[in-house]
Amino acid sequence: MKLKKLFDPHKIAVIGASSQKEKLGYSLLYNLLQNKKRIIYPVNPHHKRILGYKCFNSVLKIKGKIDLALIAVKAEVVPGVLEECGRKKIPFAIIISAGFKETGEKGKRLEEEIKIISQRYEIGILGPNCLGLLDSLSNLNASFASEMILRGDISFLSQSGAICSSMLDWAKKENIGFSKFVSLGNESVLTENDFLEYLKGDKKTKAILMYLEGITDGKRFVKIAKKITRIKPLVILKAGRTEKGKMAIASHTGSLTPSDEIFKAVCRQNKIVNVDSLRELFNFTKIFNAGILKPLSRLAVVTNGGGPSVLISDLIEMSPKLLLAKLNKETKNKLKKFLPSAASINNPVDILGDALSSRYEKTLKVLIEDKNIDGLIVIVTPQKMTEIKETAKVLIKYHKKKPVIPIFIGEQTTAKGEEILKRNKVGNFEYPEDIKEVLEDFAVSSILRKKKILKGEKEKVRVSVLDFNKTFSLLKKYKIEAVPSFFAKQKNELRKIIPRINFPIAIKVVSPQIIHKTDFGGVKLNIRTAKETEEAWEKIVEKINPDAKGSGLRPKASEKIKAEILGMIIQPMIKGKEVIVGLKRDPIFGPVIIFGLGGIFTEILKDVSMAIAPLTKKDAREMLGEIKGLEILKGARGERSVNFEALEKIILSLSRLSLEHQEIKEIDLNPVIVNDARAIVVDARIII
Repeated sequence: MKLKKLFDPHKIAVIGASSQKEKLGYSLLYNLLQNKKRIIYPVNPHHKRILGYKCFNSVLKIKGKIDLALIAVKAEVVPGVLEECGRKKIPFAIIISAGFKETGEKGKRLEEEIKIISQRYEIGILGPNCLGLLDSLSNLNASFASEMILRGDISFLSQSGAICSSMLDWAKKENIGFSKFVSLGNESVLTENDFLEYLKGDKKTKAILMYLEGITDGKRFVKIAKKITRIKPLVILKAGRTEKGKMAIASHTGSLTPSDEIFKAVCRQNKIVNVDSLRELFNFTKIFNAGILKPLSRLAVVTNGGGPSVLISDLIEMSPKLLLAKLNKETKNKLKKFLPSAASINNPVDILGDALSSRYEKTLKVLIEDKNIDGLIVIVTPQKMTEIKETAKVLIKYHKKKPVIPIFIGEQTTAKGEEILKRNKVGNFEYPEDIKEVLEDFAVSSILRKKKILKGEKEKVRVSVLDFNKTFSLLKKYKIEAVPSFFAKQKNELRKIIPRINFPIAIKVVSPQIIHKTDFGGVKLNIRTAKETEEAWEKIVEKINPDAKGSGLRPKASEKIKAEILGMIIQPMIKGKEVIVGLKRDPIFGPVIIFGLGGIFTEILKDVSMAIAPLTKKDAREMLGEIKGLEILKGARGERSVNFEALEKIILSLSRLSLEHQEIKEIDLNPVIVNDARAIVVDARIII
């Protein structure tokens, strides 16, 4: 649905308009009337005139076309009012009223009713239960916000009206402007994806900020977000990070993919900046308001105080994504000519506590010419001789040539300088930690892309585990190499299998109830003779199901762990490093591919990377590079590097398999043994 008319309507009906200042209907009408170019129609059957304007008892009584209806009446009245809007052929409605699905079953039924009416008449609805929307370009305040937004290049979407109100108040204090400002409410019809789609092509929106609690269509969200981040920044604060709890199926893949981790993987994969706090979300508005729309990784620091320079240096040096730029020789020679002998010409550049605005200016003039520097952090501490206001003006001047980020540390003395910065859209950061946090998260999208590694009640769903033969047959179909494996239902079948396999071998139990075979004594390794193989069989049965000892025929379930033994898998031992490759089908984003080191790294450290299918070869390469244990795979202390290309092929094959087999809920390839020659699956589990 095209949303242009929603953001720039000419004729607007305010249904529920009121003459009482304390009511929403008054605020909505008052805000709209501030733009004299629009035609506004108050609608209220109990009034003849409101604020000097003729009042109608129904939208059906208004002559001519109406572009937008603002609805602020009791929830139970909304369906009838919306029906009239449909008959009037009004294309858009903003339902401010609360009392819908957020209140329980009765409200949920009301919301379903308005959705049906929307579909019948093709009405695009924002809300219900929302603050409304504002557009600075068209000078539209279709909300009950206390003031109009300042003009800017940032658009803000929020699923919380309270967050909207707080952001508006904070932005006013910081002199921060917005292009579009939208309170999404319950998203009965128009969702966050519809607005993202619109903002993607909005030339007046240079950056997008979002507060999310849920995602209506994960696949569509990813598709749109991927396109957005190619042309403009997208920053999201996602709340509700623990709402889903543990996954229903306790396998490796399930336990490693809580919804929060999946969302973070979506953000990493699609260059979305994912922040963890409201403070950081607010701080990003300062960066974007200042016109900084690209990550700054190589930083120079200018300071008039030693302590703050040490603090910011530590923060940058400890960051895996930021670095102190190396000043070139020419830059240092120029600085040496005018800075006092006690000053530091290295990075950070300490111009000493007696620095006047002229010294700041000379220093910035030199540094902005250094091509090794992406941006400058300028720290100003209030000394007796510090020219706060004049220094602020210098920073504004040079910010137009290269990004300058001020940190005026103080309160009363620095306030006048901060006000000058705000008026000129060069926001001040009070603490070094704040700017480090923002720049680090902003840099992550570009850093990850450059990384090189090689030279309610849950619905009950019936699930089952694919049997041994079907599992390995499916892997073979997708050219995922598996170790030669033999399945024996009974112990006497070992006599036919052993001559066909080279020692040493491994023997593993097959049981639908046992996921982690080692935990239950279901695995024996490095077996070297036929006799040892039979003994290993007996030991596994004794451990898991004593009642089945010696028989191997349809054993009963053990009372202790209730595990049915279907037989044993016999495999040759393979040398190499253990990794895990898996698939988890997320209800929001679809198939999630997982990669990590095996053993303790998977079980305890959770050293894994994730990405949403479909994957490209570049995506697979980046997944391998994101794990903390990368150096182990590359070969530590003289060991050979593993075959990364073989791992990439498995990841890509699993990605393709996940898209072509929607019935598969989960896959664990664990372990996959990888060495310098190949990567081969040793054990696999597929849940459908």
